[in-house]
Amino acid sequence: MSISLNEKLKERFRAPAKTSIPKSIAAGALIAMGCIVNLKAGGGIPGAVLFSAGLWFVVSFDAQLFTGRVAKPEYSPLQKLLMLAFNLVGAFLTGLLAGHFLPEISGAAQEIMAKYSDPLKVLWQGTMCGACMFLATAPPKVLNGSRLPHVIYGVTLFILSAYAHSIALMGYAGIALDVSWWLIPVAALGNTLGSYVIKLLLMYKYN
Repeated sequence: MSISLNEKLKERFRAPAKTSIPKSIAAGALIAMGCIVNLKAGGGIPGAVLFSAGLWFVVSFDAQLFTGRVAKPEYSPLQKLLMLAFNLVGAFLTGLLAGHFLPEISGAAQEIMAKYSDPLKVLWQGTMCGACMFLATAPPKVLNGSRLPHVIYGVTLFILSAYAHSIALMGYAGIALDVSWWLIPVAALGNTLGSYVIKLLLMYKYN
């Protein structure tokens, strides 16, 4: 689908979007809720599908999730970093409370965190997750209908493949009270790369 010059100019000179602190914190909390239900369900396919409820509510209520918006041009780099920071706050606090009130899931969260110990591998896992998140949250303009299947398949793909979602990892870190200092930044960098790469490859559909 071709885009007119007028539409391109409107896109270029559109007023920059601003990060909403409440919506960013809420997005992080919702992702952490997905982490919690994944652990309570024992992981696997049931846990992965149930995790997608967190992202579905993010999409439905227009919460501001870094991994879903990092490739959007209307946000400045600073606004994206602020979004990431408040996502992490919401995810960690939600995970922290879950770890306190649901101690039975702490062990499983620690096992998950232990799997992310190689920075280069985490960068690759983050990149793959970034692609999944872009596909899950950016509706194709050539299709009509619900975005729910995109959310479910995108989340299930990254959960079962053990890809690295920076916000989810912070949720697990809150539950487990365990995180390496480098893990979240490397995962976030990978998420960013993956989002931009898949957007570039599909630019004829996603503009």
